Amino acid sequence: MKVKLALAATVIVVATLFGSKLLAQETPITKAQLPKGAQAFLNQYFPGQALSRVTRDKELMKTEYEVYLGNSVKVEFDRNGKWKEVDGKHNEIPTGFILPSIARYISGNFPGQKIVKIERSNTRYEVGLSNGADLDFSSKGAFLKMDD
Repeated sequence: MKVKLALAATVIVVATLFGSKLLAQETPITKAQLPKGAQAFLNQYFPGQALSRVTRDKELMKTEYEVYLGNSVKVEFDRNGKWKEVDGKHNEIPTGFILPSIARYISGNFPGQKIVKIERSNTRYEVGLSNGADLDFSSKGAFLKMDD
C-alpha cells in the first residue's frame, strides 16, 4: 500500500512538472502590452527601432517577454520588465545599461572588442564579445572568468 502511495505521489509530481511546460503559452502581443519597465528600456536604448515580433511566454509559475527588433537584436525581459538578456546576433549592442565596472573591464582588457550579447541572472552576468570570447562577472560586476 505504501509503495502504491509513493508511486502515485511520484507520478503526480512528474505530471505537474511536465504539465507546467505543456501549459506554457507564447502569445504575440504589442509593445504597449509589455511591462512599463520593458517599454522604457526599449525607448531609451533602442529608440526608433522597429519591432518585428513581441511575445509573452506564460508558464505556470512565471511570465517572460521576448522582443525581436528589426535589426535582429533580441531582448528578453522578466515579468516585471527588467532585462534578462540582450543578444545582438554578433552585432554590437548599446552599453548604457551595462554596469560601468563591466564596460571598463572589457574596454581595458579587450581593446577594440565590442559587446554583442549580455545575459544576467541573480548571481552573475555573462558577456559575449565580438571576438567570440565569453566572460563571466559577478552580480556586482567583478570579473570571474573567461569561458572557452
